[in-house]
Amino acid sequence: MLSSVEGFKSVVLDQLGEGVIVADADGRIISVNRAAEEIHGRANLEVPPDEYAENYELLTMDDLPYPPDELPLARAVHRGESVVEAPWKIRRPDGSVVIAVGTARPVRNAAGEQIGAVLTMRDDTLRVKAEQALVEALEMKDTLLFEVNHRVRNSLQIVSSIVSLPLKRVEDEIARETLSLTQQRIEVISATHRSLYELGKHDEVDCIALLPDLCKAVVETYSVREAIELVCETRGDVILPVGKAVSVCLAVTELVTNACKYAFKGRDQGKIKLLLDGATDRVLIEVEDDGVGMPEQSEADAARGIGMILINSLTKSLAAEIRIATDASGTRFSISFDKPEPTPDLSHALVVNRRNKGL
Repeated sequence: MLSSVEGFKSVVLDQLGEGVIVADADGRIISVNRAAEEIHGRANLEVPPDEYAENYELLTMDDLPYPPDELPLARAVHRGESVVEAPWKIRRPDGSVVIAVGTARPVRNAAGEQIGAVLTMRDDTLRVKAEQALVEALEMKDTLLFEVNHRVRNSLQIVSSIVSLPLKRVEDEIARETLSLTQQRIEVISATHRSLYELGKHDEVDCIALLPDLCKAVVETYSVREAIELVCETRGDVILPVGKAVSVCLAVTELVTNACKYAFKGRDQGKIKLLLDGATDRVLIEVEDDGVGMPEQSEADAARGIGMILINSLTKSLAAEIRIATDASGTRFSISFDKPEPTPDLSHALVVNRRNKGL
């Protein structure tokens, strides 16, 4: 009857798709099913525990000989550890290499005494190679996208240089200012693309890191004539998709430019405060000056200004709420919008997951 039961168990184990290796309390292998034999490419796996790694050419994922005491089954037998989803390589007699993934657990009797260990394993070669090919393709995609952004930035710099060429020759003050502002806006877009490298992504921009420097550059341009002080306060983070970041950066630098140009007329000094608050789910950006306030304008005249055009564009792209407060003591523009949900970076997650598993 006993032999019949053992035979039945052996037949059942051979029907399993996963390899199963059972060891006794001393680590001697007492049972190996057909799937485990096929994974190893050998019919006989019953060897002493200390010779298992060497005889069956078990390798780490770095292609080094696997230390016998660190094998999942050995750890389950000698240390009573449970080793889950551990990868290793097997070099078969025909020279082919299989990537195996297995789980080893100690086996205990009803009294809690360890009487052996069991290792279940599967051939994971095709999945790992497919995943590796996918990761390589994603890394290539990222490389190409960074190169595209680099080329976009270079192209924008060329356009900026072309725009600046006639500045010294143009005598009309309005035309010169128009060209100068156009160049400034191109530089803002170029800086936004440059910041993609600094954040380490190809599609998101850290506006908290970028905007203060952009605004400082604007203020320095106008501080040649007047002493204008820029005070920046930042909280949290504002990470935006590159398209939305361009809208925000253009709108904010335009507001700072307008403050520099118009807020301090009749004065030789002034202060501009920039607040970038991304500490909550609602982003708040404020540009405030202590100037003379905005003159009254018809809605039609105000809407025709470049600044308001950019503000309106921002309102549409981010569903932003714009508030303007102005009087004789200064002007404050407040821009608020819901912080976009972070875009899951599946390619980065896949690469990290592979590295964590040692694949």
